[in-house]
Amino acid sequence: MPEAASAPAGTRVQHLVLFRFREEPGPDVEEEMRRQIAAWAGAVPGLRRLRFGRDVGGRADGYQFGLLTEFVDQAALQAYLGHPLHLPFLAWVTARPIDVLRFDYALTAETGLLEPPEA
Repeated sequence: MPEAASAPAGTRVQHLVLFRFREEPGPDVEEEMRRQIAAWAGAVPGLRRLRFGRDVGGRADGYQFGLLTEFVDQAALQAYLGHPLHLPFLAWVTARPIDVLRFDYALTAETGLLEPPEA
């Protein structure tokens, strides 16, 4: 497997995760995921965007949930991976029959094709 590229220093990074449960999850599963993820808001340093939702398009190859996080830089993303609020969620996910797809990319002039103005 080729080595992953790294983001230029000081560049924001988006971390996307898709979750596919092997059996259709009930509302209690979605509620538990949302509860754990919502705890990260304001508690994980460098986390500047946090979104979580269920697929509504039916074109996600069976992936039921998506998580989007955005970090101030790659170092903040790396710190989040070992953060005490992320680790229990990671353990919760890995203890279940869930397929997980992860994708990280830098937010640069090349990747930002249409950006809303900064607030």
